Amino acid sequence: MMKWKAMGEIHRIADFRARRAARADVPIGAAPFVLEDACPGCGQRRVATMVWRRVSEVALPVPLPRMEPHFLCRGGEVLFQEITDAGIPLSDWSEILGHFEEASSAG
Repeated sequence: MMKWKAMGEIHRIADFRARRAARADVPIGAAPFVLEDACPGCGQRRVATMVWRRVSEVALPVPLPRMEPHFLCRGGEVLFQEITDAGIPLSDWSEILGHFEEASSAG
């Protein structure tokens, strides 16, 4: 009979998963979308950039917003790196206010 050992305590797994997934993201090329409300936890400006992301090894990449620096934190800990992790139904994303940032023109 196999004996199971207790698993060690895991910290910041959502942050680890988000960084791992972001390494393989491919930018779509759309203008960044700046959320009107800053992060309620730290006050930083939140910007979504649309990327193609593989959600599994066998499925085609899907378009998703990647949040910088994060979607929500509290007390210095990132609670949700991405909007997709926050438990907000896709149908409610339209209620999150923001604006597309203009591309800065050089010259």
